[in-house]
Amino acid sequence: MDNAFHRVMNIGDLQTGESKAVQIEGLSVLVCNVNGEYLAVENRCTHQNSALEGGRIRNGMISCPLHGVMFDLRTGCGRGPLGKVPLRTFPLQVIGHEIHVGLQEPAVTEG
Repeated sequence: MDNAFHRVMNIGDLQTGESKAVQIEGLSVLVCNVNGEYLAVENRCTHQNSALEGGRIRNGMISCPLHGVMFDLRTGCGRGPLGKVPLRTFPLQVIGHEIHVGLQEPAVTEG
């Protein structure tokens, strides 16, 4: 995957508490507005692979519209037994009035 950031929308396209799915290199990425903080996660619940777009955003968490599984939009971590597998998160930059998302793979640390 490309390490560059991709312009996906303007900040005015996403109101507080809203999310919108965008396609980047064939991957569905969900961009979310959490009280003016923009975050990006894969638009796929890790429980049953359903889309997260349209899920309720509250206190930095998104709930899956299908089963209500909650995920932290900053870390991708799920809550409860159905959220054992975290969401993939993506770096996001706001440049001027534009939102840019990167598809970089997370750094792997040797332990």
